[in-house]
Amino acid sequence: MGDVVIDLGELHDEQPLQPAPARRPFPFRAALAVAAVALLVLVSGSAPRLPPVTPTVVPARLGDAMFVENDRLYLVSAPEVGWVTAAQDRVVSTYALPGGTLLSRTTAAVTGGVLSVTSAGDAILVSYQVDTLGAEATVAVEAGTDHARWRAPARLLSVSRADNVALLRENSPESGHLDWYGVDLTTGRNRWVLRQPILGYTTEAGYDDGFPGRLVTATVAGHLEVRDTVTGRVTATLDVPAPPTWSRRGITVWPAGDLVLVGGLGDVTAYDLRDLRERWRNDLDLSGRWVQPDCAGAICLFGYRGGVQVVDTLTGAFRWSSDRWTWAEPTGRYLLVTGNEGLEARYPLAVVDPVTGELHGDFGNWRSVGEVRPDGTVIGLRQRIGDDVVWYALLDPRTLAVRVLGKAAGVSGDCQGAGDVLVCRGLDASVAIWPLTDPVTDR
Repeated sequence: MGDVVIDLGELHDEQPLQPAPARRPFPFRAALAVAAVALLVLVSGSAPRLPPVTPTVVPARLGDAMFVENDRLYLVSAPEVGWVTAAQDRVVSTYALPGGTLLSRTTAAVTGGVLSVTSAGDAILVSYQVDTLGAEATVAVEAGTDHARWRAPARLLSVSRADNVALLRENSPESGHLDWYGVDLTTGRNRWVLRQPILGYTTEAGYDDGFPGRLVTATVAGHLEVRDTVTGRVTATLDVPAPPTWSRRGITVWPAGDLVLVGGLGDVTAYDLRDLRERWRNDLDLSGRWVQPDCAGAICLFGYRGGVQVVDTLTGAFRWSSDRWTWAEPTGRYLLVTGNEGLEARYPLAVVDPVTGELHGDFGNWRSVGEVRPDGTVIGLRQRIGDDVVWYALLDPRTLAVRVLGKAAGVSGDCQGAGDVLVCRGLDASVAIWPLTDPVTDR
């Protein structure tokens, strides 16, 4: 099946891309016969009816939690119903993607809802709620067993398997403390501990392969500090004049590639993450905004009530703004965006130029899931309200082409992209793994 640009209207049957026969003036019956033969040849020859794609189905129960990574699928058994003890065993079933092969069943004793699951070497790491007050914990269990190697009173944020270190953060509601930890993956021992200042803010920065290499801390008194997350060593410090608004309204810190943005109401300064050297400053308002650091060579500042301002990464110069967009993702030389067209209407998934904000086109009612693929395409899903069928396709922001790959039937709409597969939760609670490849037919 080649790349095609399709009508973005409703998809009505299994052949949404089937072309219609050409119209003939006269005679009517002869023309109808010719058109019928032409259509038969077209459908049975050059564009055969493709058999439905058969997914790999993983059994699961109602209440089982699902966590998806690029090469792993984790299913966590539902908690017991009714009265339970302080800790209960939850079984984590780990499957390989894209094949869906069962790798292990691991039993983790937890005291509340499971927040995240990942693996490191031969260990399964599970973060979970400790109580209803907000405390969290993480346990590392030897895969395929119930043997806990270590347990920490903090939530897992990220893992660097190459450096054998995990980044965790502890939120202590009773004391009001927020502590950060660099933990040895093998032993669970702390390599370093950072207590976030009461009148300050700490954030992860300098991501490499999904792991933040730095922590940046800024206080309302104007003290900035950069810390290596593997060793815990402080790599740069700087004291800057603190405007009065920081102590009254707080300070805002956002990472942006090799920069860190520090500011508040009506002022922002960009510092080099390596040595905290000032790179640029402007009068943008960081308060009440969240920052998308990678906007195809720019920095996007989104308001929590909608709208975006875009500035140049190197100079901080203002590029363009829009009240329409509420989300963006870089896809090659374009930005994939979506947002609101009115109080209730949702704007279609669209493509804009990151330099000018000019609209390149849109994908209608398709929505994207997962990360941008190596070839620049993104996974697109389309589902009518109340329907249990999800059409899936590859969307090309550069050409605006939509390559429909198939449909996933009997799903709840909870679908996630993972590498070369689409993972969907079924109406019967099972998990189906759909390949993101063209259906194979005999030719």
